[in-house]
Amino acid sequence: MPSTALRPSRAYALLMVSLCASFGLGASCRRPAPPAAAAVTQSASIRLYFLADLDGYLEPCGCQARPLGGIDRVATLIERERAAHPNSLLVATGNLFYEHPTLEAQMVFQERARAESLGPILERLQLAAWAPGPSDYALGAEGFQAAARTVRAPALVANVAGREGSTVRVVGGVRVGLVGVSDFATSEGARPAGAPETTDPVAAARAAVASLRGRADVVVVLASVPRRVARTIAGEVAGVDFVIAARESSATPPPPERIGQAHLLTAIDQGKGLGAVDLFVRGDGPFHDASDASASAERSRLDERLRSLASRLAAWERDPSVDRAAVAAQRARLREMTAQRAALDRRPTPTAGRVFEARSFEISPDVPRAPAVQAQIGSYFRAINERNRVEYASLRPPPPAPGAPSYVGVAACRACHAEAYDVWQRTPHGHAYQTLEDASKNYNLSCVGCHVTGYRQPGGSEVVQNTGLRDVQCEVCHGPGSAHIDAASDAARRATIRRDAPADVCAGCHTPEHSDHFDYGTYRPRILGPGHGQPMPGPDAAAPPTDAMHP
Repeated sequence: MPSTALRPSRAYALLMVSLCASFGLGASCRRPAPPAAAAVTQSASIRLYFLADLDGYLEPCGCQARPLGGIDRVATLIERERAAHPNSLLVATGNLFYEHPTLEAQMVFQERARAESLGPILERLQLAAWAPGPSDYALGAEGFQAAARTVRAPALVANVAGREGSTVRVVGGVRVGLVGVSDFATSEGARPAGAPETTDPVAAARAAVASLRGRADVVVVLASVPRRVARTIAGEVAGVDFVIAARESSATPPPPERIGQAHLLTAIDQGKGLGAVDLFVRGDGPFHDASDASASAERSRLDERLRSLASRLAAWERDPSVDRAAVAAQRARLREMTAQRAALDRRPTPTAGRVFEARSFEISPDVPRAPAVQAQIGSYFRAINERNRVEYASLRPPPPAPGAPSYVGVAACRACHAEAYDVWQRTPHGHAYQTLEDASKNYNLSCVGCHVTGYRQPGGSEVVQNTGLRDVQCEVCHGPGSAHIDAASDAARRATIRRDAPADVCAGCHTPEHSDHFDYGTYRPRILGPGHGQPMPGPDAAAPPTDAMHP
């Protein structure tokens, strides 16, 4: 590039000041938050609610700091919103009734009962259609049919021979064409036993959409397929308005993505979020995206480009080797982008044509629980608890191998380690089992293992047979203690116990799903105290408060 000396011009300096004031360019610049996108003033023709990969969840694990989800909270939100949006549909895509494509034999009854409890709740919410996922075949073809019979909504699978692939629902005078496609291969690539063979989902979607021509005003594809396939359907299948995709793993759903003439939507899995899209159906042609999330994402992208270009321009202005004409061209480009950015805040929402506004409702603990649905969920957990109490009453853990230690329980530890016991009692570990009893889950196979000691370990505990080993006791971290107790010398006692628990011991239960804020370095000190990983205080030191060890 030819070298020409340049000096920063007054006009450019003023432009930079203006950019800082308007768009927050530079480290020290501040600007108020942009106004929200103008709302569509007319009432929506219809609202479409959607769930993605519900995974059979009735409610979230209560061990999280801020547990999201709960079908009873979803019910509250939908029923509360129906007053303002009476013309609505609920659809679902991805694993609906089961989370895992295979189940251990002991889990079958509990998981089947959960699916049978979920069905009537989805009926209450007026589920219109769903595209199943691979885990819906966790109990084979017969199990799939049993779960499907709990709802009247059709399971749409256009890419399985002989299955219903599309349906039309009329809501508020709008004919909504629904198409479903599925891929029953798991993340490992295998299909669950009993899952049918599928054909090309893109070709099947194309044929099913074509069959709706003239019969539907809006066409929605429920895509229980990998995201890349869902994007292909959106971009290559003519006549599709929306593709609702499953298998979205992020904690925050991305904004609507326009691909060709269609828009790709998704929701947070396991009922942690409920997607909704308001459709303003006026005439023909593609839908215009008036969603706040899309406008915010567009503003953010343009802001970043403006910051980047302004920073480079500032450097080029100071560099005498940079060509003046090239800098002038980039300055003009910056002015054009600045005008585009300002226009985003002024852009009105179209009042004619086909428009949609998509949003995601977070199903947070602040959303009240629908009492009738909450009662149904409670009935399921109480029934399962009682059934498991009887069913597994005689089940015992495997015996320890000859010469191997067994679990002795915290009472035996307390005899020599009274100070450590006192510290333990003040931690959540010391009353972990009570939290399950309070929720009628102390015999629930999905919960009990992380609230007792030595669960299903040789010489340990079981679902019901866990007297003396309830709560997260010393031996969860330090290992079974019978050999430690029987040791004849201090050296032998030290050699027969694990003095400190490595992170992987904690990670067995403190998973992201069950303990979302867990960090070994942060949490480990919270279970320590005088006589338990810390020196004993002097005679005049005050005892720590009883809640000192709680997170």
